[in-house]
Amino acid sequence: MARTINIEDLGKYVRQKTFTSWLDKFSFWNILLIWVVVISTFGCIYFFLSNSNMYLLNTHTQQPVTMIADTIYFSFVTATTTGFGDIIPVGTFKLLAMFEVIGVLLLLAMVTSKLVSIKQDAILTELYDISFNGQLNRLRSSLLLFRQNLTRFINRIEDGTLRRREANEIFIYISSLEDIINEAINMFDRPSKNGFTKIIDPVNTELIVISVTNSFEKLNELLTMMNQRRVEWKRDVTLNLINRCVNHNEKLFNVISSKEYIKEKVLITLKLRNTQVIDTIKNLLA
Repeated sequence: MARTINIEDLGKYVRQKTFTSWLDKFSFWNILLIWVVVISTFGCIYFFLSNSNMYLLNTHTQQPVTMIADTIYFSFVTATTTGFGDIIPVGTFKLLAMFEVIGVLLLLAMVTSKLVSIKQDAILTELYDISFNGQLNRLRSSLLLFRQNLTRFINRIEDGTLRRREANEIFIYISSLEDIINEAINMFDRPSKNGFTKIIDPVNTELIVISVTNSFEKLNELLTMMNQRRVEWKRDVTLNLINRCVNHNEKLFNVISSKEYIKEKVLITLKLRNTQVIDTIKNLLA
């Protein structure tokens, strides 16, 4: 059965294929090569189509040009708008020379724009690298801050200076953990739609996973101590937040596993450690 094409879908497809995206497929050397080939082709046309009605005239000898090297030379001079005047077109070649100038200047503009684009891409790539690395560092710093906040809670419980109201507000810190894990998932699960989308390297992946696991271990330490000291903390909002964090943690490991950010052997070790602390937290929630 023949496949039918929806006209509206075809229109959307054509609109998506913009001139810019088409031009980006060509490298600088591709466009430069096309520019040289076009000029050489015009030079051959001047040579092979030359006759008594249209030809290139050598102004010094007042004789038609009969060598292909001279016609190609004229084509390059015309394309670059140098115009020495030693060779001039006669007849229809005048119109052909005009079309050559317009076409080759457009190609030259493409070459220039490609050079500018290469420079812009280099600058944007550098800026993206700085921003990306900054985001990774901020993510790890946020996890470190979360653990430091929980450490202060633990110290105050040990000192007996933690107030009941403060214990009830522990969900504020746990909500920050949820936001951090969500941000990590977005970083690992982002689609590669353009050249600026980077894949997190195995070292940073391992550091983030370890930092997330350390954060859950610190949370487990806090919950265990509050249970031992009979501190009331099991509010619905707190339990819901911890459950969501546990679910997000599982999703983070699934994303990392599916996209193979780190070696399987290393991932298994990290996942085993993470699973142990998550299981302990789930028992505390029961």
